[in-house]
Amino acid sequence: ELEIGFGHGRFLIERAHAAPTSRLLGIEIKAKWGHLVEQRRIREGLNHVVALSGDAREILPRLGPDGCLTRAYLHFPDPWWKKKHQKRRVLDENFLVAMARLLHPGGELFVQSDVEDRAVDMRDQIREFEVEGKRAFEVPGGFDIKNPYGARSNREARADEDGLPVFRVIAIRL
Repeated sequence: ELEIGFGHGRFLIERAHAAPTSRLLGIEIKAKWGHLVEQRRIREGLNHVVALSGDAREILPRLGPDGCLTRAYLHFPDPWWKKKHQKRRVLDENFLVAMARLLHPGGELFVQSDVEDRAVDMRDQIREFEVEGKRAFEVPGGFDIKNPYGARSNREARADEDGLPVFRVIAIRL
């Protein structure tokens, strides 16, 4: 399993406790948080987890082998609204190429946002993405999906506490 942008590490650590037989890799662009979460997972004896610091856009193309992931998580990505900031977006064609390659058939891509327009945009990007002329993902259902993974990101927990909606997408690799 792979979490991209784990921030303070709440989801990564909770998921590690909820799924002790899974191997988890987390990637966080902020070196400080990458280091702190890696130290925490060592203290807690979570030997099936690794927390890396780096830019996922640079790391994903180097991961492998193909089909090695059962799940990938992307929580509340891409908060940049201005066109000039779109180059910073994580969920883009290169990201979807990597996810299509790394997720095995039936693997899950879980994306969530607290901004409905962004969620619609991301869902449509994922749904329409093709590899060699064939759809790469099936996106069943709407946004009313509950988080089924036994872990919540910091932002998800805050949204829940504040009574704000969270728009979730689970895409299945075809």
